[in-house]
Amino acid sequence: MSEQSIATKVLKSSIWQYLGSWVDKLIGFISTIILARILVPDDFGIVAAAGIVTGLFHIIGGVGTEQYLIRKKEILQSELDTGWTINVIMKSISAIGIFLLAEIIADFMGDNRLVLVLQVISVSSLLAGFNNIGMVLYEKNYKYRPRFIVRLTSRIIGFAVKVALALYLDNYWAFIIAEFFEVAIYLIGTFIAHPFRPRFSIANWKQQWLFSQWILLKSIFVFLRFRVDKILLSKFLPLESLGVYTVSMDLATLPAGQIIAPVMEPLYVGLSEIHDNPLLFADKIHKALSLLFIIVLPVALGIHVTSENLVYVLLGEKWNHATPLVTVVAFVIIPGIVGDFFTRVMTAMGKVKLIFQFELVLGLITISVFMLLAKRMVLLDFAMLRVALTSFNTFLVFFVLTQISGLSFWRICALTCIPLISVIAMLYFIILITPLIISYSHSHLIQLLIQVGAGAILYFYLISSFIYLFRNRVKEYQFIWKTFYVSLSLKKK
Repeated sequence: MSEQSIATKVLKSSIWQYLGSWVDKLIGFISTIILARILVPDDFGIVAAAGIVTGLFHIIGGVGTEQYLIRKKEILQSELDTGWTINVIMKSISAIGIFLLAEIIADFMGDNRLVLVLQVISVSSLLAGFNNIGMVLYEKNYKYRPRFIVRLTSRIIGFAVKVALALYLDNYWAFIIAEFFEVAIYLIGTFIAHPFRPRFSIANWKQQWLFSQWILLKSIFVFLRFRVDKILLSKFLPLESLGVYTVSMDLATLPAGQIIAPVMEPLYVGLSEIHDNPLLFADKIHKALSLLFIIVLPVALGIHVTSENLVYVLLGEKWNHATPLVTVVAFVIIPGIVGDFFTRVMTAMGKVKLIFQFELVLGLITISVFMLLAKRMVLLDFAMLRVALTSFNTFLVFFVLTQISGLSFWRICALTCIPLISVIAMLYFIILITPLIISYSHSHLIQLLIQVGAGAILYFYLISSFIYLFRNRVKEYQFIWKTFYVSLSLKKK
């Protein structure tokens, strides 16, 4: 197979992978908005608590058999059978664990309703282990479209069932039952999509387990690092608070990901190929960061300043008490997305071991701080501590990255100045006109549209003016000017 045909396949597979991830998150976000108007925060709290438990057991059950198979040059029938058998065994152990520990977990979280919820969910966890591992053969050949179709079908059916049951049952069981349908549809879909039929076998389990155990350990640790706030929140505060916290996080962060990811994804392409050229590598990273700052700052701070209308329009009046949380967690978007970018840069540089060391150190810091302070915190404190720790972690990674690469610490800091000046002006303008908007219309939707529209127009005008003025002095802005302004104007002609 020629290099060009491989590159084409890789590009197409990346598109399907990205599209699958994007649609999956979009369906989840739309589902949250619709169900928030039907159900109450307490229902979301029960589901979020159950999600923490099943998420941990899902990681324990998912031992990376597909990653092991994909990296092999040739996949034997016996290896597929063994991989499927390992999945069945591990998912079965996870399902049994969830079922047997349901009472203990419910007692830890202080809500007996979780007992039956977790026992029912364990059935879904069991079914997930039987998915057709033959789907990995498609991915081995860079064919991600079949999995995308199966996943999309299961998500849409699950979404429809969830909304219908929420309207009928009017409680959290809509989530639990819909989850079962979604898992079952996906299981059936994998066997329809691929003709491979697995059989029970443990022929080469040792080789697969040696590979999988490290993925398992890392995944558990990463899970605890990013879920420790929710785990402790469920312990020390009512589950209604966990529901408000979870939905606020989704509302503040998911739209940002949908807006920013499509623009940034092309800039990641080719980083691995040029990491041996420090100057070229640093230049590309600086340009990508300049664009990232221009996009992420107005999105995050825009959500912050419009949070009151945003919550009312998207979630409804009964979620108004979530407004202070959304106002705070909007700030986590900036260090979260920038931190993810720095991790990708390290991956492109081949610093996988360093990434793991960071995960270990930062994870221990995050878990320790939350465990130390959680008992004395209220709901808003959890959000502020999450923002503070995410910011600290990102800054630490940023500082170390500039020490081991050709990236300039001060240049990157300087690249935040112009977007920051523009976004502060935008914030001040929105705050200034908000009383006038309220006097003009009592509709929260109209108020939100005017805030977003006026803020976006002012920010675009300011940032475009700055880019034009500095295009011949700052090479990053010259890149943005030529790529997004000049090229678009030429296309129009």
